[in-house]
Amino acid sequence: MKFPKVRELGEALRALFGRRYTTLFPSVKAEVPQGFRGIPQFDAAECIGCGACAIVCPAKDIEITDEVKEGKGVRRLTIHYDDCIFCAQCHRSCPTGKGVVMTEKFDIASGNRHALRESVEKELVLCEMCGEMVAARDHLLWIARRVGPAAYTNPTLMLPLIESLSPSAAAAVERGGDFGRSDRVRVLCPKCRRISTREFSLEK
Repeated sequence: MKFPKVRELGEALRALFGRRYTTLFPSVKAEVPQGFRGIPQFDAAECIGCGACAIVCPAKDIEITDEVKEGKGVRRLTIHYDDCIFCAQCHRSCPTGKGVVMTEKFDIASGNRHALRESVEKELVLCEMCGEMVAARDHLLWIARRVGPAAYTNPTLMLPLIESLSPSAAAAVERGGDFGRSDRVRVLCPKCRRISTREFSLEK
């Protein structure tokens, strides 16, 4: 046909002068519904550095890096948003329920992939005999507070808890050497704990 149909012309006029069906995003912030899963973010105060979020992440985008230098250890947990699928498994599996939370933020477009990361750092507790990593300090403290008085039956839980209550109670740590009976009351990794238990159980 040489001219458009009247119906088509009417639809064109209604679309031209009628209500808009598109949004003004990104100049105007989009409203998201309740329960919307945006990007996950660490809460440094609530995260205990246990690494459960990295274990359950189906996209494997949460990276754990443990670094030990000069008798001190640091654990770094990093979320790579360019690989994140916003499934919220990290939040569901967090022991505290607050260490990593889902936000309403979803617009993270960037030309720099290195900018699409978020990290949190936690102090590591090291074995007082061999210097191997035991766990994040906040993780041990969280467990100690959860088990209550039973924490005082385990030196690895008891000593960091006492130190957190009274920082002046911390003593200088000398690693290495042979096991003595007093070394059983130290922060030990599982391997050194088994050695100390075996050594002194044979004396009986």
